[in-house]
Amino acid sequence: MRVQLTVAYDGTNYHGWQLQPNGITIESVLNQALFDLLGETITVTGASRTDAGVHSLGNLAVFDTNTRIPAEKLSYALNQSLPEDVVVQESKEVPQDFHPRRCASRKTYEYRILNRTFRLPSRRLDTYFFHYPLDEGRMREAAACLKGEHDFKSFSSIHAQAQTSVRTIYDCEVERERDVITIRVTGNGFL
Repeated sequence: MRVQLTVAYDGTNYHGWQLQPNGITIESVLNQALFDLLGETITVTGASRTDAGVHSLGNLAVFDTNTRIPAEKLSYALNQSLPEDVVVQESKEVPQDFHPRRCASRKTYEYRILNRTFRLPSRRLDTYFFHYPLDEGRMREAAACLKGEHDFKSFSSIHAQAQTSVRTIYDCEVERERDVITIRVTGNGFL
């Protein structure tokens, strides 16, 4: 059976999603929890390979298993052994040919900038600090230029594995709430 997981995590203590030889990752934590639960060597495949320190509210992942545990119950069992900064929000059976990277989907990334004179220790893990005043109106104008289909090759690393660097950005919003500027980008994929 093929099982889809919807995984939320605080990436502060992780070296990203994908397995890394130099540190613990979300994928390695999930693989180990699945091995401990099912007694099978499992390799999950995620929809997005987030970088070190990146958080997620719902990254999709799939894996194949021979277990007799109903797919919708796996989330409850997994959450008993996962660390508190990784939580499976949902588990369900999906068709055998389902792949999270090959289905039409939208991905949203959110970036927060703490824009004030001095840092706030309580925001150090979820914002980037910048002490010079930023003009969110001008930032909105610049963000509008990213909408549409573009080649984002200049934003990728020279070792990028993507087959194409062309992506569609559906929306790019810039909002300010007091000292925090939030940039929210929705697209069909990112590099």
